[in-house]
Amino acid sequence: MPFFKSLPADAGVRKLWAVFNPKGHEALTLFSRSFMRGEGQLTPTDKETIAAYVSQLNNSDYCFAGHSRAAVKLGAERTWFDEFADDVDSASVRDALKPILRFVKILTLTPAQISQADADAVFAAGWDEQSLHQAICVAARFSMMNRLTLGHGLIPNE
Repeated sequence: MPFFKSLPADAGVRKLWAVFNPKGHEALTLFSRSFMRGEGQLTPTDKETIAAYVSQLNNSDYCFAGHSRAAVKLGAERTWFDEFADDVDSASVRDALKPILRFVKILTLTPAQISQADADAVFAAGWDEQSLHQAICVAARFSMMNRLTLGHGLIPNE
């Protein structure tokens, strides 16, 4: 049940945008498409995996469920997401992705603690600056959406 009385009891994210900020939704859609499906070293599977992981870190069950399903549909293993909850380093995701996941974890949970060493670990794993930029965009976009959905009471956090 939404916190906002102007929203119907079954309101979802689309209804939130339609009521409060349709132009913002258009802009967010364009922004998201520019990196979620844009070209680069990070695949769409990688980006959906990052989106699901950030949502998991933020305890956004709704966003985690949707984007982990999207990642699996694109080729991710379902078990990765259970493993991430314990430890990224021991997860069966390919080793090259782990520094990016460690980076977005810090960025999501303790952003003021991100350091050059964290970025250097991403570069040492073979990723280019565009890849790190895209990972940061994914983390930022999903942190925002997690907060919008939870903050409006659209999705109960159980």
